[in-house]
Amino acid sequence: MAQENEKLDKVLNLLRKSSPLLDSSEDIEKEVIKRIKNIDYSGTVLAEAFDFMFGWIYIGWVRRCLVVASVALVLLFAYQQAIILRRIDYLSRQTVVSEKENTNTHADEMAKMLVVLRNAGRRFPSNSITISEKQMKELLESVNELQLKYKDLENLIESDPELKKMIQKKLMENNRTKINL
Repeated sequence: MAQENEKLDKVLNLLRKSSPLLDSSEDIEKEVIKRIKNIDYSGTVLAEAFDFMFGWIYIGWVRRCLVVASVALVLLFAYQQAIILRRIDYLSRQTVVSEKENTNTHADEMAKMLVVLRNAGRRFPSNSITISEKQMKELLESVNELQLKYKDLENLIESDPELKKMIQKKLMENNRTKINL
């Protein structure tokens, strides 16, 4: 057995020291190229197109930049929605007056109505006032009724000279020239 082991060791050492000789490296190269050309590439066209279109996913910095851009777009969208909801909430707290029918009012009457509404707005904070359409109509009707009564009162005073003198006398006592309502 020892002799067989020695012979095996000598053969192995001889094989290890000797290298294969390539007589025709060009023939081997041609054979490899020929076999590569003969491989069927039917599914690789789709794979090549996929790699061409989505090859950027293998580049780390491009992938990170696209993630940052998508997060920025989502944050921008959330900010925009928050602003829109805040404005909608503000509008929902506003007083809405809508009239379905046209009103025939003179410019003087409209100016007086605006003065009344403006003065009322100074007394109350704008966020706490809620007036329904019905209440607004009632307010305008009462102002119009009051103006008509005031005009009737003026006509009555103008038609009666004694009443006119008496009212002028009272106004002079109070240092006024016109009745304040």
